[in-house]
Amino acid sequence: MPLHSFQALPFQDLSGWRMAGRGSFAPVEPGVIESRGGPGLLWYAAQVYENLVLRICWRVQSLEDNSGIFVRCPPLQDEIQPAIDRGYEIQIDERGLDPERNVQGSAYHMTGAIYTVSPAVCKASRPIGEWNEFNCLVQGSIIEVELNGVRVASLQSASREPRGHIALQAHHEGSLVQFKDLRIRRLDD
Repeated sequence: MPLHSFQALPFQDLSGWRMAGRGSFAPVEPGVIESRGGPGLLWYAAQVYENLVLRICWRVQSLEDNSGIFVRCPPLQDEIQPAIDRGYEIQIDERGLDPERNVQGSAYHMTGAIYTVSPAVCKASRPIGEWNEFNCLVQGSIIEVELNGVRVASLQSASREPRGHIALQAHHEGSLVQFKDLRIRRLDD
C-alpha cells in the first residue's frame, strides 16, 4: 500500500497521546521518541481503531531492550493491566525472554510475536542499532505481523476487544527503544 494512503501520527509534540503507568517517552531527535523507565504505556487517546494497517519503525540500543506496540488497547488511566488483558501486544524483545519460566528464546516472547498468543515463526530483526519496520494488519479476528517484509506472526482468532487504541510500551528502567514514522491506515470499520 502506498504511504500516501496512511495517516501519519507524528511524535513532535505528542498531542493526543497520554501516558499510563510508570516511565515516559522523550524526543531524542526530530520525529523520534525513546522509551524511558516503566512499565508504562503511551497510548493514542485521540482515536479508536477497529480494522487497520499500522506501520512503525523502531530500533533497540542493546540486547536487553524490551518494548512493544499495542493494538485494540482499552482507554487507560494509571493502570496498564487492562491493555495487557484486553489488547494485543506486538513484542519487541531480541532475547525472547519468558519472564514466568526465566528462559530466553521463547517464540511467544520474541520480537514480532503477538505476545503469549501467537509465536514469532522466525527472526527477521536487523542488527542492534539499526532501524526495523513493523507492518501490522488488524482486521476482524485476524492479526498479522510483518517485520522488515517477512511475515513473522499470525493470529486468526483474535477475540478480545474488537476495537481500541494503539499504544507504545516503556518496559523497564534502562530499556531505551526508539520509535519513528508511525502511520495508520483505517480499513472499512
